[in-house]
Amino acid sequence: MSGCRDIKQSTCQHPQETPNGTRDRFVSLKKDLRNLQQGGEPEIHERVDLRAWTALGVGGTADLLIRCRSADGLQRALDLLATHGQHWLVLGSGSRLVPSDRGLRVPVLNLSGSLGLWELELEGAVAGGGAMMAQVCRAAARTGLLGSQPLAAASGTVGGVIQASGRGDFPLDGVLDWVEVARPGSPIERLRLTRSAEPAPRARLDLRRRVVVRARLHLATDGRRGLHLRRGDERGLPPRRPRTTTPVFIGSQGVRAETVLADAACLGLTVGGASLASDVANRVSTAKNARAAEVLDLVRLVRDRATARTGLELRTALCFVDEDGESIDP
Repeated sequence: MSGCRDIKQSTCQHPQETPNGTRDRFVSLKKDLRNLQQGGEPEIHERVDLRAWTALGVGGTADLLIRCRSADGLQRALDLLATHGQHWLVLGSGSRLVPSDRGLRVPVLNLSGSLGLWELELEGAVAGGGAMMAQVCRAAARTGLLGSQPLAAASGTVGGVIQASGRGDFPLDGVLDWVEVARPGSPIERLRLTRSAEPAPRARLDLRRRVVVRARLHLATDGRRGLHLRRGDERGLPPRRPRTTTPVFIGSQGVRAETVLADAACLGLTVGGASLASDVANRVSTAKNARAAEVLDLVRLVRDRATARTGLELRTALCFVDEDGESIDP
């Protein structure tokens, strides 16, 4: 994707747009958002400290955060953003997002209210895009439903995990029945997936410029789908610690990232206030004053060392973005 390539040196501005033009554009957008409000939705927050919204506690200040509590409110917000020619960035639990130290100029969407709820069914669960995936798995386990190990181990919201699966980070084939998505100028669309034993091609679930509203997860007791989380067994769900996130890296060639990290002696590596945990494989922790740039440098250091010592490449499950919300490839 286009955009700045280094969080530390990000100086992107919209082309042919002065700071005053940017300010006037946001004044107009915020005014229209307030006029759009129905029953207090969507909520509008300005100058939001992203350190309180990300699992690693890093990032600068977001100019504008829009909280949507229903599918209708989300649709109205997306339509208005499109009218103003604005892109957006969805911020769920912040478990994988590493925003620029300079903050975010792009409007940030957050899903809450009914979009953060889930309901268990006979052989699965219907969950909002803002629901926490680990909580859905725990609730399913307590009622006797089984959850897949990749699904149970994935941190973040349902929408965030589904978006990551579209990038190939988490395998959800055989688990995802359908996904409802919102996009500007169109009614909410339900995308149905065909479950199979073979990995799904990425083209099957194209979520670019779409927001996950709801999804149905297939959590049956059929062992053929590789479901391992049983009633009362939550060992696959590590407790959430402050200023930490996992998984950070994804393996390749059928080798688990944890194995590569151990073989390359990467555990415990530290850059500034960011460190790869030595006690729990594939977990990054940050100090109170850590910076996003330090997390980026740590990921680069670990990736390069792993390749040099094992010949295997690691991908990161973290999403680094510049001021305009554009992805940065570490």
